Amino acid sequence: MSFRLLGPLEIVTATGPLPLRGMNQRAILAFLLLHANQVVATSDLMQVLWPNGDAPATARKVLQNTISALRGVLVRGVIPAHVASLVSQAPGYMLRMAPEALDLARFRILADQGRNALAAGQPETAARSLRAALGLWRGRAGQELAESGIDWPQLAVVDSARTAALEDYCDAELRNGRHREVIDCLEAASAAEPSRERSCHLLMLALYRAGHQAEALRAYERLQQQLSKDFGVQPSREVRDLHQAIIKQDPALLPSEGSDSRDIDFSSQSDPELDLLFALLALVQRKQRPHVVTLAGGTGADQGWLLSELTSRLRQDGQVTVWHVRTGPDGAALGDELRAALRRATPHRPLVVVAENLHHVGRAVPACVGEVIRAAGRTPLLVVLTARAEPESLWPGWNAAVPWSTTVLV
Repeated sequence: MSFRLLGPLEIVTATGPLPLRGMNQRAILAFLLLHANQVVATSDLMQVLWPNGDAPATARKVLQNTISALRGVLVRGVIPAHVASLVSQAPGYMLRMAPEALDLARFRILADQGRNALAAGQPETAARSLRAALGLWRGRAGQELAESGIDWPQLAVVDSARTAALEDYCDAELRNGRHREVIDCLEAASAAEPSRERSCHLLMLALYRAGHQAEALRAYERLQQQLSKDFGVQPSREVRDLHQAIIKQDPALLPSEGSDSRDIDFSSQSDPELDLLFALLALVQRKQRPHVVTLAGGTGADQGWLLSELTSRLRQDGQVTVWHVRTGPDGAALGDELRAALRRATPHRPLVVVAENLHHVGRAVPACVGEVIRAAGRTPLLVVLTARAEPESLWPGWNAAVPWSTTVLV
């Protein structure tokens, strides 16, 4: 299931979107999502509903009714408490959420992963992560809120992060030699924000490399005129230097022969479930905290493809240890295998442990997996399980036994 803020506000489950009634519910939910896992003061939430300070005498009761209605939405959607729960906590309320359940959190994880890869000289990996991050967007952040006149600075910050991720993606693709492929999106970005220097800088370079020197110079002139009009300043030295290099047709501006990337090409067509697995792996690395993901339902072929893609790419990359465990008859070996895998883990190298077809295994699964997750401490461990049904239906008590767990329906 997914809480979606990067576009029209939605809560989507396996059976479809949950109904959100009225702007009050939407505004409060959006504000809590923007501050997920943080306490939001009652006064701030009342300001959300009455931004002009004209709150009626019944304002606190209206807010309480809105919170109660949102809790009802979560209950009717059968959303587990470890995925999302709306709790009262002085001086207000907090929406506790698993990061992978919120598209904004997944976007930030993928964007950070891409930015780090770009800084490490791995443009192919960077482009893949940033492409997946941008693919989560369906419009402006909190689109219907913005259209109704709500202009919270937090929404503007999120939209700005999207533009920065787009620039990082185009930067990565330029380093990969794909200058023609990014011209259109850079022209759109520059038209949307004509005084944004980085977008113009990248557009100039892309146009020049594509053989459009005159268009590159015109892009500079548009930026220069816009900055002078809006702020009375000239473009930065970096942009001016690029302008002069284009005029001189500096050979250093051309891409080097062949690919200079030092990482594996993960540029194949994006798959949402595969992207989520990589996002969860990035999460355990960043948080230094273990996590369990169960690929549930679907066919064995669907699960097999995801596992094959995940493990083959990780082995090619060489930065992550992959360990397949055997369950043995009736799961007798599962606990020993998981503990053996954990003994080979280190805090400095992520470990992915794979256990397949656990729907054949008995009730020992929650205890085995929960024990290993708790023993892992700060080890960056991702445990990937496959089963033909959701864990809680196979093993009642799963949610209580296994912290930091996600189910992906395939």
